[in-house]
Amino acid sequence: MHRDHRNATFATPLRPLAVAALAAGLVLVAPPAPGQPAPTAQQAPVSPGAPPPSAIAPAPVWDAGIVAKGTRVAHEFVIRNTGTAVLQIREVRPACGCTVASYDATIAPGADGKVRAEVDTAGFSGAIAKDITVFTSDPGNPMIQLTVRAQVRAALDAQPGYFRFLHVVGAPAESGTQVVWSADYPELKVLSATSPLPALTVAFRPATAAERQPGAGNQWLVTATLASEPPPGPLSGDVRIETNHPRKKVLEIPIAGYVRPTLMVTPPTADFGSFSAGEPRKGSVLITNYGSAPLQLLGVDSDVKGLVARIDEREKGKRFDLALTLSPGIGKGPLRGALRVRTSSPKQPLLEVPVTGEVR
Repeated sequence: MHRDHRNATFATPLRPLAVAALAAGLVLVAPPAPGQPAPTAQQAPVSPGAPPPSAIAPAPVWDAGIVAKGTRVAHEFVIRNTGTAVLQIREVRPACGCTVASYDATIAPGADGKVRAEVDTAGFSGAIAKDITVFTSDPGNPMIQLTVRAQVRAALDAQPGYFRFLHVVGAPAESGTQVVWSADYPELKVLSATSPLPALTVAFRPATAAERQPGAGNQWLVTATLASEPPPGPLSGDVRIETNHPRKKVLEIPIAGYVRPTLMVTPPTADFGSFSAGEPRKGSVLITNYGSAPLQLLGVDSDVKGLVARIDEREKGKRFDLALTLSPGIGKGPLRGALRVRTSSPKQPLLEVPVTGEVR
């Protein structure tokens, strides 16, 4: 007699491997036929009341320390499944500037999975913290936040990073120092240091223990010294430092500041502008003493006819105002001449202030 086996059930005992697979929530797939690709294990639907997976990150924060700007830092975070069912990592979402190279999509009970993250430091400076959010199938911990921290510094750096001088002609020579170091090349050496200004000399040597900035590797002290009597005016340019760094041979440190004369006249020219004949006209010039010794103005005269100057002391020995008045009867034409101010300064006993204008 023919029997229909389509709905038949068998009481064949389950093998131990099958029992373990069912307990883990897996469906076993039969071995592939010759020449066919191997099937993969799939998670069976979790029935109500079944024990869930449990996701934890033993070390959710990793600090890379000091890294050179432009390098890529990578780290493998561990995600541990302490539950009794398979854990799924459904999505890994990195923050801006961070990428996820790979991660384990499923983690067996009692096993560890990995999330490999990378951060490109080319666009960052200073302290950074980049987050990665991991979405899991653990109902009690569906989101895990991982963090990569680092201190991003230039491959070749200097602290404080600039030379700045506010100098008065005749004052003692003054110096500024830089500690030069590398975040990724501990064998750093400074080979030369040159100045763009004749009045600024530069020297270098290895830094002592007291002069070192926090960080590994060789550190060098670069000193720039401004002479006692440089030309007055703004300071600019770069100190050029050559090193043995394989990727950053040259470091340029900017120079900023100003050299003031001992006595400064503001404005440097007494300009009355253009005005009509007979119109009253007044002006003023400020004289400031930046030197250490007090100053006296001994007198003032001018070769411009009709120009009268009066000395008013604003701050004793330091600041003086020349109050200027033009006579209403001054003739038409251009004003061309100078004020001559006699001082007690041995270096600048006479100040000449140009006078300009136009009488219409």
